[in-house]
Amino acid sequence: MGRHKGRVAWTTGLLLAVTAMGAQALDKLDLAIGKALFDRAWVQAPASTKGDDGLGPLYDARSCAACHPRDGRAAMVVNAKGELEGRGAVLVLGQPGGGGDPVYGRRLQIDAIPGLRPEGILAVRWETQSDGRARPVPAPTDLGYGPLAPATGMSLRIAPDLRGRGLLEQVPDEAILAIAAEQARGPDRVKGTARRITLADGTSTLGRYGWKANQPTIAAQSSEAFFLDLGLSTPLHPEPWGDCTEAQPACRNAPHGIEAEGQLEIPSALLDRVVAYVAALPAPPAERDPKGAAHDGKGAALFAATGCATCHRPALPTRDGGSAPLFTDLLLHDMGPGLADTLPDPGAAPAQWRTAPLAGISDALARKTGLLHDGRAAGIAEAITWHDGEARSAAERFTALSPAQKAALIAYVSRL
Repeated sequence: MGRHKGRVAWTTGLLLAVTAMGAQALDKLDLAIGKALFDRAWVQAPASTKGDDGLGPLYDARSCAACHPRDGRAAMVVNAKGELEGRGAVLVLGQPGGGGDPVYGRRLQIDAIPGLRPEGILAVRWETQSDGRARPVPAPTDLGYGPLAPATGMSLRIAPDLRGRGLLEQVPDEAILAIAAEQARGPDRVKGTARRITLADGTSTLGRYGWKANQPTIAAQSSEAFFLDLGLSTPLHPEPWGDCTEAQPACRNAPHGIEAEGQLEIPSALLDRVVAYVAALPAPPAERDPKGAAHDGKGAALFAATGCATCHRPALPTRDGGSAPLFTDLLLHDMGPGLADTLPDPGAAPAQWRTAPLAGISDALARKTGLLHDGRAAGIAEAITWHDGEARSAAERFTALSPAQKAALIAYVSRL
C-alpha cells in the first residue's frame, strides 16, 4: 500500500469503526484524530511508518505542537549569540509584489533532512532606541544558499495562542466592517482597516488570521503552516517540496511523502480533522481578581477609558448569537515605525498589524514567552510603550494614569 493510501486507510478505518455510534461520537473521534495529528512528529520519507512521513525536505519544525505548546503561544528565547532557540519563531521573507525571495522562498527554514543543508540560523541583533528600549532586528546567519536578494524584506513572527481562535471565523463580515466605520468616526486617530483576501475563484473575503490578517480561515492558515513550516503538501499547497524554490534543485529532487502525481502528504481527510481540533479549542477563561469583582470592574473601566478597548474589543458577535471573547477587532492598524518590519506585503503596510487577541495573555506571561509579534516585550507595560501610530493616544492615556491606576489596568489585562 502506498504512503498516501496508508494515511487514508488509517483515518477512514477509525471513522468507519464508529459510524454506528452516532454523530456525537464521530465528532469526538474527529477531534481526537485532529489532536493526534497536531501533536504528531513527522519524519522524512521514505519511512516504515507511512502515515508519518513527508517532512521537509526543508522545514522549521516537526510538529504543530512544537510551535504551539499546549495549544498556546511560542516563546521568544534568544541565546548569548543572538540566535533563537527552540521552535515557534519564524522568519517571513518577501519581495515587492508579494513573492518570496528568489532562492529562499517565503520562509527561512532552519532544519533539513539528512543530505541537505538548512537555509540558515535564525538570529537577531538588538537595536536600541533613543529611550533605551531595544527591539530585535532579524539578522540570519550561516545562510546555506548565498545571500538574500537585495529587495527581500524580513519579518520575525512568533506562533500565537490558538485557544478560542476558531470563534473568529464565526464573526460576520458586517460586524468587522461596522467596527471600522465606528472607529473612523471616533475622536482619536484610530482608523482600522479590514484586510481583503482574494480567493481562488476570484471572490474576496476578510482576513482574520495571522499577524497581518492574511488568511481568512483556520483551514487556510493551517494549510500554509503545514506547507511552509513543515514542508507537507495540502490541497491548497500541493507542491510536495514545500517552500523549496527552483534555485534549490537538490531540495526539489529529495524524497517526498507521495508516490504518484495528484497525491498529497496532508490530504483533506487529515487537514479537516486538524482544523476541527483547532476550531474546537475553547477560549481561555479570564482569571478572577482575588480582591473581588469590584477590582475587576475597576480594571475593565480603565481599559475602556484609556482607549485600549477601541481596538482590543472584549467580545465580538458570532453568527449563532454568541460572542467571541478574545479582545480583538480583527482590523489592521498602523502601529508606528517602532513596530514596523521590512516585509513588502501588497495587503498590509510594514507598520500595520491585526489587533492581537489578548485572551490567553495570562498564560503567556506565566511562561515568559514575550509579548507582541516578535516577543520583544517582557510585560504589559513594556508592550504598551511600543504602541504608536493609531494607538498613540491610548498609550499616552496609560502613561498619564496614576501608579495605582496603572497597576489596576495591568492586573486586569494580566488575568485575561
